Amino acid sequence: MARGVPCTPAHGGPPHGPGRIMIARTLCVFASLAVSLAAPVAAAQDDENVLDNVVVRNRLYEPGGKLEVSFGVGLPLQTHLTAHYVFNAGVAYNLFDTFAVEARAGYAASRHTGLARSISESFLNREDKRVTDELEDLWQMNVHGVAGVRWAPIYGKLSLLSDLPAHFQAYVWAGGGLASLKRNSVIQCAQVVNRELGICDNRTSVDDRGSATQNFWVSESRVAPVVSAAVGFRFFILDKHGVRLELRDWVFRDNYRVNLVRDAWEAGQATGDPARSPGLTHLVQFDLGYTFSF
Repeated sequence: MARGVPCTPAHGGPPHGPGRIMIARTLCVFASLAVSLAAPVAAAQDDENVLDNVVVRNRLYEPGGKLEVSFGVGLPLQTHLTAHYVFNAGVAYNLFDTFAVEARAGYAASRHTGLARSISESFLNREDKRVTDELEDLWQMNVHGVAGVRWAPIYGKLSLLSDLPAHFQAYVWAGGGLASLKRNSVIQCAQVVNRELGICDNRTSVDDRGSATQNFWVSESRVAPVVSAAVGFRFFILDKHGVRLELRDWVFRDNYRVNLVRDAWEAGQATGDPARSPGLTHLVQFDLGYTFSF
C-alpha cells in the first residue's frame, strides 16, 4: 500500500466546511492512487520480467467482450454562478479488456449559487448599470446524452488490507452529444417589484424568497452540442460488480448578450448584441458510480 500521502488537513488551517473537506479527501484519494501506480512503474525499470509475471497472475477480471450498465451521481467540484448535481445512466460494451464504447444519458439538477443571488438582489438599484452586459457562465444543463470511448491502459492492484486486494483499471474517457440548456438572467428583470430591495418575483413577504411562486427574470433555453471528458478508476468487486470514481468535465459553448439597455428590457423590448467571443462553459464534477457486467 502506498505511503507518504497525508489525507488529513494540517492543524491550524481555516475551516472550510463539509464540501471543501469532501473535495480535499477526494483529491487525496486520486493522489494516493497515482502514487500507487507510480511505484510499480519504477519497479518495472529494475526487473521488467518480474512485473510482467505479477500483472498476468493478478489479472483476475477481464471485461473484454462483456456488456455493462452503470449508474452514477456527479457532484460539483467548483461553482461560480451555477451548481450542478448530475444523475447518469450508461450502457457500455467492452470491445477489448482495455477499450470500450459507451452511451450515457441523464439529468442535471441545477441552481444559482449564493453569489448569483447576491448579484441579482443588488443589481436592480444600480444607476451605473443602466447599460450593461449579461454575465458569463449562467447556462444550466438539464437533460443530456453523450456517446464516447473509454480507454483503460492500466490494470493494477492495491493492498487495502493484508487479505483484501483491490483490483482496478485506470481509464480516460472522451465523447460528445447534445444537452438541453436553460438560462435565467440575474440582471434582466421584466417586471420589477421592488427596485431598492432587488425583488423580481411575487413573494408574499419581502424577507421570504421561498414564498414566491413566480419570478420575472428573463429566461431562455436552447439545445446545444456538449463535449465530455473524464479520467477515473474502476474498482472490481467480485465478478460482475464495480465501483467507479472519476473526475469529469462537461463543456459547451456559452452564449450571452452585451450592451443591454435597462429601459428597453423593462419595457419588454429586445436589446443588446450577441457576444462575439462568448467562450466555453466548464462543469467540473466528481462522479461516484456503480457498474454491473453481464
